Amino acid sequence: MLSSPNRLLGTIFGVFFVAIGVWGFFLPDGGLLLGVFGVNLLHNFAHLLIGLILAVAAIVGGVNSARTVNTVVGAAYLVLGIAGLFLLGTPVNFLAINAPDNVLHFASSVVLLAVGLGAERPKAKSAAR
Repeated sequence: MLSSPNRLLGTIFGVFFVAIGVWGFFLPDGGLLLGVFGVNLLHNFAHLLIGLILAVAAIVGGVNSARTVNTVVGAAYLVLGIAGLFLLGTPVNFLAINAPDNVLHFASSVVLLAVGLGAERPKAKSAAR
């Protein structure tokens, strides 16, 4: 597992998001994680689910499943980061996203997409001669 960038990153990010999700349950609804990141009950469940998906794909699945999940979650975080720009300060911000959350979502997206799309690319099949 340590020799695969996708499995290693999926495990690290998975454990991180699960820990953040659990930690958020100990804060009041609408509280700030680390005094900066907005969280609420739904946001905590989202972190738990995403963390579990990343970790399971990386630990139980193989390189291909970790690579696929890293790419999909990275793309989802990119979409969430963009959507978050428009949700700030609106009543439809049901995940309690704030500006620091957006920065973290964009950063997570960049790292997950870079590794998911750039590391361990499938080898091209050679043409039959």
